Amino acid sequence: MKNNKTFLAAVILTLLTLSAKADGIDFNKGNWEAVKVAAKAQNKVIFIDFYTDWCAPCKFMAQTIFPLKNVGDFYNKNFICVQINAEKGEGIELRKKYAVGSYPTMLYTNDKEEIVYRTSGSTSANEFIDQGKLALTAPSGDLAKFKAKYQENKLNKEELYSYYLRVKAQGQPKETKEVFDKYFAEAANVSADMFQTIITSVNSSESKAFIYLEKHREEFSKLVGKEKVDNYIKGTLIGEVEYGSYKSNNEYLTAKNQLKSKINLSEKELLNMDANHYCVAKEDYKEPYMQAASKLAENYLYVSNDDLGLSHLIGGSFRFKLNKEDLLIVRSWAEHALAIKDNALNNASLAMVYKSLKDKEQALKYINKALEVCLRDGETYASRIEMFKKEIENAEY
Repeated sequence: MKNNKTFLAAVILTLLTLSAKADGIDFNKGNWEAVKVAAKAQNKVIFIDFYTDWCAPCKFMAQTIFPLKNVGDFYNKNFICVQINAEKGEGIELRKKYAVGSYPTMLYTNDKEEIVYRTSGSTSANEFIDQGKLALTAPSGDLAKFKAKYQENKLNKEELYSYYLRVKAQGQPKETKEVFDKYFAEAANVSADMFQTIITSVNSSESKAFIYLEKHREEFSKLVGKEKVDNYIKGTLIGEVEYGSYKSNNEYLTAKNQLKSKINLSEKELLNMDANHYCVAKEDYKEPYMQAASKLAENYLYVSNDDLGLSHLIGGSFRFKLNKEDLLIVRSWAEHALAIKDNALNNASLAMVYKSLKDKEQALKYINKALEVCLRDGETYASRIEMFKKEIENAEY
């Protein structure tokens, strides 16, 4: 895929992830050197959230887990926390330094930049806190000791869970699945905690845990709500198709049609599936992406006043090389988003579209408005918007 590396996509996720988190994680706004200095001065481990603009699990963590009070209480007390865009600025070199290849990747390092713990993927709040505890307490050789006991079938249920977290942190999907399945065989029960464990650990409809959840669907529904259970089951089935690896577009279309024969999918869900698939595929699928995204915007997001959904489409579009006609369509999405909600994010998004259209006057107008609204609403990312403003001011056409 040919990537148009503008600043728009960075604006979208950066502002989303840095929106007000009064009760959640307080991310350090300094550069990497400042983060290390703070960690040394406070004698704390550094927690790094490596994310990208297009990563759905990254958005889940940023919007659902990081803002939680219990998560903020634990991480703010024990870590210097920082978010790093792996495809932007100093994040590019740090990504290479730490061999980050999947997102989100969560690294825990000391002030000497040595990794003390590592994990990846989205998690539940409880598991995320448990991972942090391991980062603070796991001694060297800890994994090897657990592995030896595991191979001898000497781990009890609690130890299996702890070993599962350690294996997951190593980024070994095959081993992680094996250990989780063994843990689940010991711990399977119908409870709200088990539901959270399943939805953040299982993304395959062939998993024993997924099959167990389907079998006890009504019981789980009574505990956590029918909508949550139904959405997880449908989302898992959609995700397998949406983010599957295909040799051709025809393979994807065949998989989508097979899914349609199994479950009911609305036109909105199908359009959203197409937009997500074409956005993350390695091939250059600009035309089908723009077609699906345009229908999704016009037929559904405009009607439901979903400015956040429009922001996601805008960010996705900038993974492609956009011509003027494409940019005018994206501009209409940004204008609708701003009409729905006059916030800093939507003003900044429109500013970046105008920057790509080489209209510096309009770009400056909306980036200035973004800064004004950011200060008006008491948001914490004015410095980020100032950075984007300088990029616009320095742009040469």
